[in-house]
Amino acid sequence: MKSFQSINLIVLVLSITEVPVFTSNACSIEDAAKKGLIKLSIKGKGGYIGDVIEMRIQNLTSKKLDLSLEAGRVLDSKKNCEQDILVTQTQSFSVTANQQKILNVWGMGCQAHNAVPQNNSDYTVGKLADSTLIKLANYIDENKKYTSYTAQQAVWTISDNNSLASISGGDKLEVTNFRKFISKMTGRTIPSYDITYVQENDNNVIGRVSKVEGTFDYTVPVNGKVTIGIYDSNGRLVQLLFQDVPHTKGKCKLHYTFKTQDLTPGAYYAKMNMNGKVEQEMEIEF
Repeated sequence: MKSFQSINLIVLVLSITEVPVFTSNACSIEDAAKKGLIKLSIKGKGGYIGDVIEMRIQNLTSKKLDLSLEAGRVLDSKKNCEQDILVTQTQSFSVTANQQKILNVWGMGCQAHNAVPQNNSDYTVGKLADSTLIKLANYIDENKKYTSYTAQQAVWTISDNNSLASISGGDKLEVTNFRKFISKMTGRTIPSYDITYVQENDNNVIGRVSKVEGTFDYTVPVNGKVTIGIYDSNGRLVQLLFQDVPHTKGKCKLHYTFKTQDLTPGAYYAKMNMNGKVEQEMEIEF
C-alpha cells in the first residue's frame, strides 16, 4: 500500500513540472528594446490603415524570448510630416535564440493632418497612448475592424480631437456604434450631423472640412412664412437655406448641406426665423 502511494506522488510531481510557464524573459517590445535584448527595424509599407508596418525583431540573446506588441502602442515616424501609427492588434509571440522574426503590424494613423506614410519609412517604438486611445484600439481589435475607415475616423476623434460628426459615411450601424463608444468614454455629445473633409493636396491625409450634412428638426408655432439660415458666432449670415417659405403650424424636418470649405472652423448656428424673430436654433460645430 505504501509503495502504491509513493508511485502516485512521483506521477503528481512530474505532472506539475510539465505545466508550461512564462519565463522571466517575457516582456513588451519596448522593454525588450530598452534592456538590449532585441534589435528592431520598423518600416512603413506605405499607407496609414490596416497592415501598414513591417517589424523585424532580432533576438540578441541565447534564450528564447516571449514578447508582446500591444494594441494602443504608438509607433513614431522619424519624419515629422508623416503620420505616427497606433497599433490596433495585440500580438504575442516568441523569437528563438539569436534569431530574427518578421512581424506584420496592423495599425491606424493618429495624426489626421499629416501625410500618408511612404513605403520604407522608418519608425521607432513609442509609448503607450493615453487611456482613451488604448481602449479604442482594444475595441477595434476585439471587433476586428483593422481595415475599417470608420474605425480610423474614430481614432482621429481622440488623437486629433476631431468632431464625432467626422465618424461618418460608412455602414450606418458601424458609424453609430463607434460614435456611442467614443461618447461613452469621453462624455462628448453625439451630433445630429455628419462632417466631410476634403483632401487638399497629396501631402495630407485630410484637409479642411468641406461640408456638414444633417437634419434640422423645428416646430412652426403658427401658420406663416419661414426663413432658415446658418449664422456664425457673431450673428452674421453665412448660408441661406431657404427664405419666406409658407409653412403650416406643426413639426418640420429639413435635410441640409452646409458648405464650409471657405469658413473658419468653429461654432455656427442653424436658425429658424418667422416675422423677424428667431423661433428655434441648433448649433453646428466643425
